[in-house]
Amino acid sequence: MTDKDLQEKLKQAKKEQDQKNHSNKKYELEIERLEKSYQEQIEISAKAQRDYINLKFDFDRYQKQILEKEKEQDTNSLISSVKKFLPFIEDLRKSLDNIPQDKKSDPLAQWVQLVYDNFLKILESMHISQIKAIWLEPDALLHEPVSLMPTENKKLKWKIIQEFERGFVYKKDDKQIVINPSKVIVWQ
Repeated sequence: MTDKDLQEKLKQAKKEQDQKNHSNKKYELEIERLEKSYQEQIEISAKAQRDYINLKFDFDRYQKQILEKEKEQDTNSLISSVKKFLPFIEDLRKSLDNIPQDKKSDPLAQWVQLVYDNFLKILESMHISQIKAIWLEPDALLHEPVSLMPTENKKLKWKIIQEFERGFVYKKDDKQIVINPSKVIVWQ
């Protein structure tokens, strides 16, 4: 082999090497571009997952708020309705208290007692109960003193002796709402 042949082969080898390098460089650039695109897709996917989770939490919270508002609205409607007929129940109670003992067996008195008892049962089924008062110390949330009676007995001081008007309270779960406080007379 002559020098010329060797130079020719060397030129051809360099040319092939350049073509391979150029081809490799193309592939390297393409690989780099694909890796970059892949990373962008991963970031987009991760962001979409975070956004989905946040939206899911927001939606769940919104649903809970709506349910709580519905329950609160139901409770408020119930209390509002009950407040309207509590004076009638109180009138029945006062009527029963004022019936003389010898007339308590009359059919009319028994009917009034039956109606009164049925109203109290209905209220109980709605989680509404009477506020206990007699011989207890007044509670500012449950009792409204309308009069004070003097006493010398220290054990009786600040005890409720008479209920002028019965109070009612709504109790369900941990919720307690005073519908009407008891109007009471207290020993002083």
